[in-house]
Order: sequence, then C-alpha cells, then structure tokens
Amino acid sequence: MGNTSDCCSQPTQQTKNQLIALEKQIINNEDCDVREYEADDFVKIGLKANNVKEHTLFNQSCLIKRLASVEAPKLGQRLEFFPEVSNQIVRTVLSQLPLLEIPHGIERGEQNPPIKFDNDFIYFGEWKDTQKHGYGKLLWPDGSYYEGGFVNNETSGYGRLIHSFGDYYEGQWKNDQANGFGKYHRFKNQANYEGNWVNDKQQGHGKETWQDRSSYEGEYQNGKKEGKGMFKWGNGNMYIGEFKSNKMDGHGVYYWKSGKVYDGQWKENRMDGEGSFNWPDGRKYKGGYKNDLKEGFGVFEWSDGRYYKGEWKQGKQHGKGILKMDQSKEVQSEWVNGKMITDRQIDLQGTTS
Repeated sequence: MGNTSDCCSQPTQQTKNQLIALEKQIINNEDCDVREYEADDFVKIGLKANNVKEHTLFNQSCLIKRLASVEAPKLGQRLEFFPEVSNQIVRTVLSQLPLLEIPHGIERGEQNPPIKFDNDFIYFGEWKDTQKHGYGKLLWPDGSYYEGGFVNNETSGYGRLIHSFGDYYEGQWKNDQANGFGKYHRFKNQANYEGNWVNDKQQGHGKETWQDRSSYEGEYQNGKKEGKGMFKWGNGNMYIGEFKSNKMDGHGVYYWKSGKVYDGQWKENRMDGEGSFNWPDGRKYKGGYKNDLKEGFGVFEWSDGRYYKGEWKQGKQHGKGILKMDQSKEVQSEWVNGKMITDRQIDLQGTTS
C-alpha cells in the first residue's frame, strides 16, 4: 500500500504544477482585462478632439432672441420699397428654402410702407396703432432676417429667423422667443434640431441629426439632453438609456457595431456602477465598474465554461478570487494588478490538493 501511494504522488504533483502554470499563462494571454471599447468607438459624447462628436448643438448662445424693440412708425424713415437682403450667407439660405406661407388664422393688422429706424432696423409689414402686429418682415443691419407673425410688437405665431451667419429657426414663436414646435438648422455643419421649445431652449421631446449620420432622439430639459433618449453614432454604435446634462448618466444600454453590449449604470459618459458586458464570441462579465473599468466584485466568463469570480481594480483582477479552469478544478487565489501571486487548487468533487 505504501509503495502504491509513493508511486502515484509524483504524477499528481506534476499535474498540479502544470495546471497552475497553464492557469497563469491563460490569464496572461486571454486578455482578461478586456478593453470595453476600441479607440474609434467614441463612447463619450464630449470628445474635444472631434467637434461633431461633442453633439452640443447649442454650445453657444442660440441668439434666437434678436428682436430688439424698435421705435414706432412715426419715428422712422419711410422707404419706397423693402431692400433686398445683402448678406450673401442669408441670401444663400433663403434661396434654398421654400417661400414662407402666411399662417392661417393670424390676426391681421394694417399694411404700411417699409420703415427704417434710427438703429438701422428695417420693418415692412402690418401694424396695429403704433405696434408691429400681423404679418411682417424685419431686417437687421448685419443682414439677419425675420419673416412671420407679430403680436403687439413681438414675434408671435409662426415665423422664420435667419441669422447673419446662416443658422435659422423656423417654427412657433411667443413673446419674441421660440415657443412650441420648431426646427433649428446649423449652416456650417448642417446639424438640425427638430422638436419642442420653451423660451428659446429645447424642452420636451426632440430630435437632433448631424452630417456624419449621428442622431439623438429623446427628452430635453432647459436646452440639454435630459431624461430618456436614444443616441446613434455615424459608425453604427448606439446608446439607449438615461441622460443628464447632455451626458449618458443613469441606466442605459450601449450597443457596439462589433456586437458587444454593455447594460448597466453610467456616470458622466462612463460605465460606472453595476453592469453586464457581453462579447460576440461568448465572453461575458457581470459586476462593478468605475470610470469605464471593472472595479469591485465581478464575474468574468469565457465561452468554454471557464470563469474568474472575485475582486477587480482598474480593470484588472486585484484581491481575492476563484479561477475555474475545467469542470472539476478551481483555484483560490490572490491577485495584484492582474497577476496571480498565491493559489490553492480546489477539487469541485469535494477534495483539496
């Protein structure tokens, strides 16, 4: 009996040593610290390196409220005709747009000749007593141009404002501000927003589109993406979930064109909190994230049944963990920065070697 035990002990020890060596090699070569996104995937909306990917359509004052009060007709100079728009950018935009139709149901005023005021504003349209009221056109000294409804000296109803730099807003107005449904178009990058407005700011449901085929559709608060929405990138990636102050924040699902999927918590455009990540080759991870990297407790599984369950830090195994290499063996181990420093083999049938 003693000879038999001595005969079998050396091969058992060799098998264990080979397994431990293989485990360490596989952990190094399997790239368990998998990058959850590639360099060109643009998970973050706010990349400064690419203005299109910033997707901040209104990163400067929208300047819709351009309608400074002007003097009453009696204080202006009457003109024989309303001058043509001399600003070439505005002329280009006008040539690309259909004629603006006078809205039905607008309260009409009394037509008067064009009036040029001391501040060089020119108004041509309808009046009620001494106030712009009805349908009219307003031309600024810099070439900006408005055409549409007025009520008591303020833009109201339906109208179109073209800025001197080519951006234009067309839609509903109230109290000299965009209020209701309307469209804002960027001249330089051909970006568009179409949706609801409250006091010159995006509010409620709307949709933005960009020249690179990126788009966002969802909720807005006070001019920013806030609430539930869907963002599609021009490269095929997509995020569906919660936004806060123009950033992915809260719960959301990010789909990569390559087939990867992350479903979990976000904080300021980064994976942060509890989440699950699935790769198209069958690998998957479920656990904690911080600043886009695995952090805290999590389970990483390979498609062939192997797994690591344990602690992570900055995307790497760090702390205590268990590594399963086949159907019958597990290894309890200590990890530091992705490397196994201690190990103990466990027989899943109930024995420990």
